[in-house]
Amino acid sequence: MGAAQTVLEQYAPLISARLQGHDGPAWLRQWRESAHQRLQHSGLPGKHRESWHYSAADLWLQQFGERHSLAPSAPAADTAIAANLPAGQTLGFVNGYLSAGAPALDSESVSLRPLARLSEQESAELLATAGQIDPLADLITTLAPETWVLTIAANAQVDTPIVLSQLATQQGCHIGQILVWLQAGASATLVEDFSATETAGEYLQLSHSLLRLEQNSRLTYARFNRDSAAAQHLGVITAQVGRDAQLRLQALESGSGTALSNRVRNGFHVRLAGNGAEFIARGAFAADDRQHIDYHFTVDHCSDHGRSDIQIQGLAAAKSQGIVNGRIYIAENTRGNDGQFTSHNLLLSADAEIDAKPELEIYADEVKCAHGATVGQLDADQLLYLQTRGIDRDEAIALLTEGFLKAGLLDSGNTDLNDYFQRQLLAGLKKSGGILA
Repeated sequence: MGAAQTVLEQYAPLISARLQGHDGPAWLRQWRESAHQRLQHSGLPGKHRESWHYSAADLWLQQFGERHSLAPSAPAADTAIAANLPAGQTLGFVNGYLSAGAPALDSESVSLRPLARLSEQESAELLATAGQIDPLADLITTLAPETWVLTIAANAQVDTPIVLSQLATQQGCHIGQILVWLQAGASATLVEDFSATETAGEYLQLSHSLLRLEQNSRLTYARFNRDSAAAQHLGVITAQVGRDAQLRLQALESGSGTALSNRVRNGFHVRLAGNGAEFIARGAFAADDRQHIDYHFTVDHCSDHGRSDIQIQGLAAAKSQGIVNGRIYIAENTRGNDGQFTSHNLLLSADAEIDAKPELEIYADEVKCAHGATVGQLDADQLLYLQTRGIDRDEAIALLTEGFLKAGLLDSGNTDLNDYFQRQLLAGLKKSGGILA
């Protein structure tokens, strides 16, 4: 607890200034104060918590604070947008702040507003179940310079993907929080891309994306980590899925630069709150050099006839480390729930490590649940077969690893976006440590 307390002591003046200096509505101040109280009670997560054993947030923050300020970076003057983004309606954020050149999304279907501009009735509806289950989310809630709300209006069918470019251009601490609200019957695709310029240097990204899906809504959410070689990224994704609503997730990681030592920890917390709610997730990562990639899933089936289906493909080479943890919880007095979690992983080096831990916690009888995890190496017979067909060893490894990771791709229903998913996947296969582009 010592390291966590040290970091919280450093953050205390910043949090106090944020709470005291806030002149928005009373309900927003109360929301942030509640997050602060929970944070004081729980402390920052560290190795003493099983779910944070491999990615101790308190230690990461302490180490970063020894070299840089933990205060949010100053607003960026530039209006840069990341390169290599999918086609769509693009909103640019730079170092955690909405870019001055960002287009205004304000139509009958889609709007982007600061949280403070919501009416009291809207805020009560949106935040009613937004009590955080992750201390990191509470920290971000208290510190984020601005919390944005992206709203998809009831029954709106948004065919063009909405792209959020989260770009880092300088060293320091970047803090961002966005609430995505799909009202009843709405449908949309959202891509959140985290990337950096070559001059970004060492930075800490603290990000919280809160997704709320009302009855009969549909959201495809893609989260890409293209952080710089020295970045640290602590992300929280919380989602509440209403009755007969569906959330589809694509998670991909492909660090940029050489001599990769970036660390990523994305925690996905999904609550299937209404009858017939559905969550489908696919993910893939190719860790290399000294990268540290951690995907942590928690899915709570809190009503009847919910369905969750998660499949993650992981690959580690050189001295990298991958972590895949998945927990499916079936609440008491529910029925007809179906939960599936699968993780397949490959090691391409004797110095690489992948830790996989699937979990089931079931308190009901009428369920259909399964979980499994594998960690192994490339099939020697398959490799030999390709070589006997005239394919050299390096190319054979590339073909096998590419095919392996493609099992972690989601069919978004959009051909162009599916092609983009595949390009991002291949960008993670780079020429070092046995991983080939």
